[in-house]
Amino acid sequence: MDLGRTQRLIVKALETGEDVDRGEMLEYLRPRLVLWATSRLSPGLRAKLEPDDVAQEALMAVHRSLGGFQGNNHKAFLAWVFKIAENRIRDLADHFGAQKRQKIQPLTFSQTPPSTVIARTEEVQKVAQALELLPEDYSEVIRLRRFEELSVAEIAELKGKSANAVRILYCRALKALKLALHEEGGSA
Repeated sequence: MDLGRTQRLIVKALETGEDVDRGEMLEYLRPRLVLWATSRLSPGLRAKLEPDDVAQEALMAVHRSLGGFQGNNHKAFLAWVFKIAENRIRDLADHFGAQKRQKIQPLTFSQTPPSTVIARTEEVQKVAQALELLPEDYSEVIRLRRFEELSVAEIAELKGKSANAVRILYCRALKALKLALHEEGGSA
């Protein structure tokens, strides 16, 4: 989840508006959204919904609304994406009983080789499983820092903790995640 590449893809997709650029950007955001959704779904929803499905719903909403984005940097864009994703989770939770669950195929405009898609999917699954093993405060600080890209100061304000306490929590969470990945046979 290279920050520089994410920013370049966002800028390129927003400037050109071409489907190929948008597809590449959305495909690149997909693993981040899957992991984010894994950490955001309650155990009850996780039993009914796959994080992949939630991420796909969010990406479709982002794709439909991309012309309405009015920010000027990648952080604003990511905040906008995660707000849309959060709204999709609420919508899915509200309407789950009335809707039949359908597995939606990813919307992609790129020519990514199947082997790359499979490898990326396996890596996302390993990290998602490792995140599920972590205590809630660990997975939350990882979600806020790595997926939503909030600063330590922003997390501290949000959580009502000191910046130093957030740094310590984040370091412990990363160590726990690394250990969980090692136990799952994944890579750190």
